[in-house]
Amino acid sequence: MGTAFFVSMEDKRLGENRGWIYLVTNRHMAEPDIEGRKVTVLRTLVRLNLKNPIGGAHSEEGNLPIGQGSRWFFPKDDAVDLAVMPLAPDQERYDYMSIPTTVFATKDIVESENIAEGDTVLFTGFFYQFPGQDKIQPILRQGILAMMPDEPLETTRGKPGRLYLADAHVFGGNSGAPLFVNTGGIRQSGSGNTLLGIRYRLLGIVSGYFYETQDFQLQIATTLKGKASANSGISLVVPVDELKTLLESPELQAKRDSDLARERK
Repeated sequence: MGTAFFVSMEDKRLGENRGWIYLVTNRHMAEPDIEGRKVTVLRTLVRLNLKNPIGGAHSEEGNLPIGQGSRWFFPKDDAVDLAVMPLAPDQERYDYMSIPTTVFATKDIVESENIAEGDTVLFTGFFYQFPGQDKIQPILRQGILAMMPDEPLETTRGKPGRLYLADAHVFGGNSGAPLFVNTGGIRQSGSGNTLLGIRYRLLGIVSGYFYETQDFQLQIATTLKGKASANSGISLVVPVDELKTLLESPELQAKRDSDLARERK
C-alpha cells in the first residue's frame, strides 16, 4: 500500500485551460519485486473520496483498467523510481485535485527562486495506521530540505541516480507521496533580501528512506514492517525534473497525439 497523486499537463489543442491528467506514483509501487525478483501483479486498486456520499459511503475503491488500453509508463532511465498512468476520474463524482506542471520546482526554478538546503518541505500521503473506514484522510508531515547532491546516489531501484534528501520522517505507505517546498520567506535576491510570503511548489516524489543500521541501509517507503526507531528520518526524493522528463517523453507525447486524433474523429 502506498500513495499516488494526480498531475495535469496543459494542452491548448484541447481548449483553453484544458489538458491531460496523469496518476503518479513510484515504480516499485506499480511494478513491485521481492528481493530483486519481479512479482506478477494481479490487480491494482485505487481508492478515492467521493464529492457526495453514495449509499452512505464517502469513498470508493476500484481496479485500475490495466491491460484494457491503459498501462503504466516508466522513465527510460531504469534508476528513476517513477511511474505514471493517463487517468482522469470523473471530477463530478470524485473529490480530488491535480497538480499543474506550472508549479513544478524544476532545476531552473530551483536556481531562480534560490531553493536550497534548509528550506521547509512538506508531504502528504497515506497513513496506513489509520486508513479510514469511511474516507481517506491523508497525513501531512513537515521537515527541511537536507541535501541537494550534485552527484549520483543509489536510488530505491538499486542504481545510481539523481536524488534530493529531506529531513522529513516518512514510513510505510508514503511511497509515491508528493513533496512540496516552501518558496516563501526571506530570500536573497539581486536587490537584497525580499519577503515573498508563503508559496509551495512540487519539488519531488517520496520514494524511500535510509534505514539506520550500522551500514545505513536503503529502504523503500512502502515497507509495512520494522521498527520506527530504525528509521533515520532522512528520506529520498525523486526530483520533479524526472517526472517532467517522463511526461514530455516521445512515448507519452505520441499517446497524447493519438488520443487527440481519436477524440476529434
